[in-house]
Amino acid sequence: MPIVDVHGINLYCEVTGAGFSVVLCHGYTGSHQDWMFQVPPLSQDYQVVAMDYRGHGSSEAPSSAEAYSIRILAEDVRTLLKHLGITKCCLVGHSLGGFVALQLAVDSPSLIHSLVLVDTSSEWIELPGYPELQLQLNHIARTGGMEAVFEYNAQHNPLSQKSFAKYPRLREISKRRMAETSVSGYVYVARAIGQWQPLTPRLKEISSPTLVVVGEEDTPFLQPSGLLAKSIPNSRLHVIPEATHSPQVETPDLFNQVLLSFLAQVAATSS
Repeated sequence: MPIVDVHGINLYCEVTGAGFSVVLCHGYTGSHQDWMFQVPPLSQDYQVVAMDYRGHGSSEAPSSAEAYSIRILAEDVRTLLKHLGITKCCLVGHSLGGFVALQLAVDSPSLIHSLVLVDTSSEWIELPGYPELQLQLNHIARTGGMEAVFEYNAQHNPLSQKSFAKYPRLREISKRRMAETSVSGYVYVARAIGQWQPLTPRLKEISSPTLVVVGEEDTPFLQPSGLLAKSIPNSRLHVIPEATHSPQVETPDLFNQVLLSFLAQVAATSS
């Protein structure tokens, strides 16, 4: 069933393939479709789970701020996997999805067979000018809708400008994903990210084999990715050439090669 009731919230998910479970967690204002270039090759050898967080994509969007936090998103994933009968998985998280994956790794370690952390961090990165930009975007979301949010962000966010200039197709993909994000999900998940308690001191607790992936040109996340690889005991770092913040979409062939190679190594120890 594509819709699953999780804690009273209807969440959308797609399950394809069979075998060792690979669970894909998307980034902020993304959806399960962020993994459109990964699901087909992965599902040839693995059971692939791709979901939409509450407030994102085709999932239900609670209207209160209290319904959103990184822990709540992580608990949604844990409960969904329990519903699907998955007791061990490789958890793949991009950006916000990496926050969720790390939260699950420290709170529910028995569930995590292995981790793939993509362009993410163990704590929120405060970028110059970003809090002011987010406040303006939140106002636009409430008064003008998500299409207006996308256009303003595309014009005023240097990171988005860089990505869209280098990978023009990413602009249209991001625009569609933004349109699928609810206003509540947009505003309250941003708030949740800002309130997330840093997990950097707990990274040493993670014993699962871990692959840290980062785009070569994703400047804000290069140092945090290096810290992840240095602090998580059984981990390694792979830098994707030419990529910015979303290598799974920007350079999917290179990204898939790295991901599939890692899975081939770790899945052999899953039974």
